[in-house]
Amino acid sequence: MPPIRNAPLVLLIVVWFATSFPPARRFEGEAFAGDWPQVLGPNRDGKAVGETIVPWTAPPKIRWRVPCGAGYAGVAVTNGKVLLWHRQDEHELLDCLSTEDGQRLWQAKFPAVYRGGVEPDLGPRCVPLVSGEHVFVYGAAGDLSAVSIADGTTLWTRQLRTDYAADDGYFGAGSSPIVFKKNLIVPVGGSDDAGLVAVNTSDGQTRWTAVDQEAAYSSPVKIEIDGQTRIIAALRLQTVMIDPESGKVLSEIDFGKRGPTVIAATPLIEHERMLLTAAYGVGCRMLDMSVKPPKDLWSSSDVISSQYATPVHIGDWLYAITGREDFGTGELLCARWSDGKVTWRQPGFGTAHLIGAGDRVLSQLISGRLELFAADASKFRSLAETELPAGIYRALPALSAGTLYCRRSISSSEGELIAIDLK
Repeated sequence: MPPIRNAPLVLLIVVWFATSFPPARRFEGEAFAGDWPQVLGPNRDGKAVGETIVPWTAPPKIRWRVPCGAGYAGVAVTNGKVLLWHRQDEHELLDCLSTEDGQRLWQAKFPAVYRGGVEPDLGPRCVPLVSGEHVFVYGAAGDLSAVSIADGTTLWTRQLRTDYAADDGYFGAGSSPIVFKKNLIVPVGGSDDAGLVAVNTSDGQTRWTAVDQEAAYSSPVKIEIDGQTRIIAALRLQTVMIDPESGKVLSEIDFGKRGPTVIAATPLIEHERMLLTAAYGVGCRMLDMSVKPPKDLWSSSDVISSQYATPVHIGDWLYAITGREDFGTGELLCARWSDGKVTWRQPGFGTAHLIGAGDRVLSQLISGRLELFAADASKFRSLAETELPAGIYRALPALSAGTLYCRRSISSSEGELIAIDLK
């Protein structure tokens, strides 16, 4: 479906990128080389450490294709398994597929109760989160479940948005949870200071609640401050830094705008600095999070205004999509991390999801074009491009061991997962 003009369009999206090492024995909390266990990769920044994408000279080969239902959730890839989170009729389904041939290894099934908002697609938006032997899935209605990766057994389920009287918002639940030790932290947007809720990974019981804010569509990230791990969560009108053990709010930053607006791009972290960006006249801010209150290093309303695509930071530079898909103003640009100075722009490029790999960036356009370009701050240099099968590509791709997993929407209830060989 085309985006609805003059309504905020946002999808929670995910990029998974990996290297091709053989599987090894798993230990609790350890990811295999080649695993991409959470939204935007191991570090939630859209970058693939140690991965190289070679420019193709002929259209890449499609290895396999699997039909799926509704939703915009990107897949997770772990230890030879692809975790596909989607909806068919009255069920949300977690399918575990083989990376080799797409054959289903197991399926976990849950009631689908989300009835929709602005967007007609009723499927889940959040990326599966792999931690140890579990995978956690968060449905469009705000139901959170823990599933065994080994055999698909459901370990527990919580109806978090129902429990905490959270509103569905424009598109239902769309912020992918984050795990810290035994705390699974979820932007719920509930009442009575339940903007963020932490539950025990073992049994789903609530550990703490914090923040009187509606949830947004941006996913929380980790930051290290003075040797301590903190969680950054961009919510509806505020971005907060919290202690993940207790839920104590350590810093609050006003970011957002009332009215038909959405915060969707995930904060980018580099050491103690943080970049926030949003469309709808909000713009971007670079902050030093090591001081209290956090200090603005630079801000702008017209450098990066991303509707939902998270920028990629490579070296001293940001590669970003700015503008709105529903207005047809998606533009690719390069800007300096330290001060926001723009060195080049590609007007009319379109809205795309970006994956950083070494000195290259892979873009998957919503229209279905793949384009590889150089991470070159001096000028835009396209290295290769190809067209994908017809459809809308709003779910972020996952790249693991040289295979790119792209999810296309054919209609509001029908889609397909495509495995493409980029070796």
